[in-house]
Amino acid sequence: MYPYEGFIKYRVEGQEIALKFALDRTLVNEHLEICPKLTDRGRASLFECTISPKIEIQIITLLVKTRVSLINTDRVFLNGFQTWTESREYEIDEKIQKLNRLAWNILSPYGDYTFYPHNNEREKIHSFTYTYINKNNESYILYGSLSESSGYTIFQYNTIVNELSIIKDCTGLNIINEYKAFEVLISSGKEDEVFKDYFTSMNIEKPAVKSCTGWTSWYNYYTGITEEIIIRNLNAFSSRSIPIDIFQIDDGYQKAVGDWLIINKKFPKGMKYIADSIKEKGYKPGLWLAPFICEKRSMLYRSHREWLLKDENGKLIRAGFNPGWSGTFYALDFYNQEVRDYLIKVFDAVLEEWGFEILKLDFLYAVALLPRKNKTRGQIMYEAMKFIREIVGEKLILGCGVPLGSSFGIADYCRIGSDVALKWEDKLLKGLNYRERVSTINSLRSTIGRRHLNGNVFYNDPDVFILRERNNTLTKDQRNTLLILNLIFGGLVFTSDNIDEYSEEEMKLYLSLFPNKDKRIQRLEYIQEICKVEFKIEDRSYIVISNLSDREVKLHLNQGVYFEKTKGFINGEMDVCLKANETLCLLVLQNMDFEIAGSNNIFPGNEVIDFKVEEDNIFLKIHEQCRGALNIFIRIPDEFENFRINGEIINADKINGLNILRYIKSSED
Repeated sequence: MYPYEGFIKYRVEGQEIALKFALDRTLVNEHLEICPKLTDRGRASLFECTISPKIEIQIITLLVKTRVSLINTDRVFLNGFQTWTESREYEIDEKIQKLNRLAWNILSPYGDYTFYPHNNEREKIHSFTYTYINKNNESYILYGSLSESSGYTIFQYNTIVNELSIIKDCTGLNIINEYKAFEVLISSGKEDEVFKDYFTSMNIEKPAVKSCTGWTSWYNYYTGITEEIIIRNLNAFSSRSIPIDIFQIDDGYQKAVGDWLIINKKFPKGMKYIADSIKEKGYKPGLWLAPFICEKRSMLYRSHREWLLKDENGKLIRAGFNPGWSGTFYALDFYNQEVRDYLIKVFDAVLEEWGFEILKLDFLYAVALLPRKNKTRGQIMYEAMKFIREIVGEKLILGCGVPLGSSFGIADYCRIGSDVALKWEDKLLKGLNYRERVSTINSLRSTIGRRHLNGNVFYNDPDVFILRERNNTLTKDQRNTLLILNLIFGGLVFTSDNIDEYSEEEMKLYLSLFPNKDKRIQRLEYIQEICKVEFKIEDRSYIVISNLSDREVKLHLNQGVYFEKTKGFINGEMDVCLKANETLCLLVLQNMDFEIAGSNNIFPGNEVIDFKVEEDNIFLKIHEQCRGALNIFIRIPDEFENFRINGEIINADKINGLNILRYIKSSED
């Protein structure tokens, strides 16, 4: 499992030289010194490799190899290039499909398609920044880069010969000073053990922020937002005292992408008015920006072409294509001082003059599309993120469209999956093998796959949930699955729904997610699109089973006592049938004399923050964020026919062999 051999190809004085080097000794020649080092850390080991040139050299290829032992039941986690790239566990006989050439010109800038060779080879699959081998959920072998500041680290499996190549994305890099190419942790053990080793070894502080709920304008109104729409939605939350944390304005307020300080006529009172209005309602105001790009119709593009990133032939670097803007959009040259000065001016206005407190920064990958002679893509991305953090200061950053390793310890929140769609899957984009596609199921796979990052390097943004029936084609089961999985695995949980348009049922469901508390995942199994996750909220245990497949499945529920909102109490063991895309959330009862046995909260019992029994009275305290009516079930010993709850006598009912009190309070009580 440890690296055993290295390979470097470099160019010096017009000559190309290729060398293999051993990893247990220093290699020295007339051009350079390569110093590999392996340090034992008990359960884990740290591999480091430094290159010290004697004269200027240009690196063409740099990698090290390690042997891995893969069997058919193993699965490997592949972390995608950036936020939107599909990231999940793969079977070892799967392959990453090559992007269809028909889509190349439009879609290739968003992923790693232009610099990593996708050859449709079944035996070669790759991961960025970190990867692990899952051996039947019993043991794990994790390989993780501790710093991407020297360049992206790519882990490439060859499943035919059982070999893992650890590649540094540094082709074309000229070095004259010491270059620390690799700093990779290798750990084996239980799932929680290897990730604890990884995050501890990074030496970064855990996020100082907390998990949040909120509203964002994008997935309902898109660029069609107006001042009136924003204020109307704001009042909908405020009038009901909905306890969200963040109210965010997305794309559509600016006159053009790139011209962040030129506000369009749909916001006549300006953005300070919007931010002030949000704060007056008790919410934190957020705003969307894409700081490293501009579109053709922008004043920036027309007046400052010298600010745009160009290749060695002077050709502008395309960052992508968006039909909702003016088609092709372009990357800015981060190392142009005038660009930096402009961004400092923009952020000062947005944060200090207008008063926004959290910024969603999008399309960040664009800043590092073109490596420089003395900087890798990863170095550029890391330096750009550090720059953003410096000028934002203590205000909050939500990163999006960014290689995740460059955001570790820098972003407060970060998107960890693709955009959610108004449908379950985009069959056209899937058929083109586009891994960054807007797709609800694509987003959910990455939400599950990157769950380990949540609360360790930043809080995960799994993108929005959608409860509304209108303006989307998601089924009720699909909407419920999106909601529950986002709440379990996400640290920033938003919707874009106009809650004024909710039906009574939709409003009850929405209110049932409060309070939103942190979930401690105990165990997860995710095979063939069937996800089973066991987790705790405070001292209560839950099981969620989710069928992400398009077929009906039957799952066995072990002996126990459970409560599910729609099915009620389940006493014993049984087979549970799940329709396509259906999800069930079960409270696991602990077989205590007195215990919370269920409720109408999306995570039953979650709204109760204090429960104690004194003589003939049960004292219940409900969380201050709880909204809507209460319907709480309490299990008591069989010998009692009634009991007091907060002083009120409640008669017990026999339900499925259990002695249950039902505590009901309307929302007006």
